[in-house]
Amino acid sequence: MIESESLLTLRTNISEVDWEFASDDTQYLTHNIHRYSGKFIPQIARTAIELLTIPGDTVLDPYMGSGTTLIESTLLSRKSVGVDLNPLAVLISKTKVTPIAEHKLTDLKQHFLVLCESLDLYFNPTLFIPPIPNIEELIVSAKQDHRYNNPWYTKWFQNPVLIQLLVLKREIESLSDQDLIDLATVAFSDILRRSSNAHTGYPNVMYDKNAKERALPAKVFYDSLVDVINKVSTLTQQEFFDAKPVIIHGDARCLPIQDNSIDAVISHPPYIGAIPYAEYGSLSLGWLGHDWKSLDEALTGGKRQSSKVVPRFEEGYYEMLSESFRVLKPGKSIFLMVGNPVVRGEIVKLDEMTEKFAETLGFELIEKATRKGVNRRANKMGDEVLFFFKKPQG
Repeated sequence: MIESESLLTLRTNISEVDWEFASDDTQYLTHNIHRYSGKFIPQIARTAIELLTIPGDTVLDPYMGSGTTLIESTLLSRKSVGVDLNPLAVLISKTKVTPIAEHKLTDLKQHFLVLCESLDLYFNPTLFIPPIPNIEELIVSAKQDHRYNNPWYTKWFQNPVLIQLLVLKREIESLSDQDLIDLATVAFSDILRRSSNAHTGYPNVMYDKNAKERALPAKVFYDSLVDVINKVSTLTQQEFFDAKPVIIHGDARCLPIQDNSIDAVISHPPYIGAIPYAEYGSLSLGWLGHDWKSLDEALTGGKRQSSKVVPRFEEGYYEMLSESFRVLKPGKSIFLMVGNPVVRGEIVKLDEMTEKFAETLGFELIEKATRKGVNRRANKMGDEVLFFFKKPQG
């Protein structure tokens, strides 16, 4: 009887939420660090966490993406675990949830201000002497880097741009603090698209053989770095929960998590082949030492041009749901927000797929809601369906 009353209250609470959050700020704290397609709106993650958990509980996001669920879980005094196969997602998420002492951020900003000013003065000489006297040595050293003559780098980046990028990346790699390396790498990653020979008229990363001369990246990088530093500095002003989120570079289909150990799963599954996550991040992945095509083959919903993209997604999605069922404690819940994307010219009913798979695995439907997606940059998915399922007590 008590359980029935609590479920009735939960259903009522779910139905009373305006899931659009149309006028809400979705870019507070670190949420807007680095562009990442298909982001989870933080207010949706926050509301689901509040509905399904209490402080001290552990929340899992098996499709972590850029870390929205982890940030909101931490703000709400929940422990959290995020899993993603995309190393770029892992890097961004780590930076978003890691507070760094203010003096370290100040020193990092000053360090790169001097370097970026020196780079600009070296390539555009004036009467002023570069702040770093050995800037020419850094340039010469960069030209000896194995990436300097690599065909992939020389294809995507014009020579002066590549030299500056190499100096900046090598300097980032030389830092002694891993949290600062991650932060600076995120700032570096976020400028690569605009510094490259990628066509500016398409969302996909397509090579433009007629690319105009690109602006040198030193100042662009510094501005990006300052932006990331300013956002990360806001974390120190929050009363963050002591337990730092656990971020795992791994596969949602094979979670390295114990049975019956998670209090809630909160996730926004990928849009099958509608958003090519690996391809969109291909330039960043290249600088991180990863092959985006190999990653695309491994991602649930990857290989969007394949005739088997939907069956591949179905298999991976079912395995994720199966793993979520395994790790959830009995009586605990999973929240999923899904859209119905167009793949190879046809609408894929991801909402129907989700309900069917959940029922097959033994989940019980608590409630579902619908949102129009007015707070998305592009409303190409139609309505989104928000599912609340429960794992039976026993």
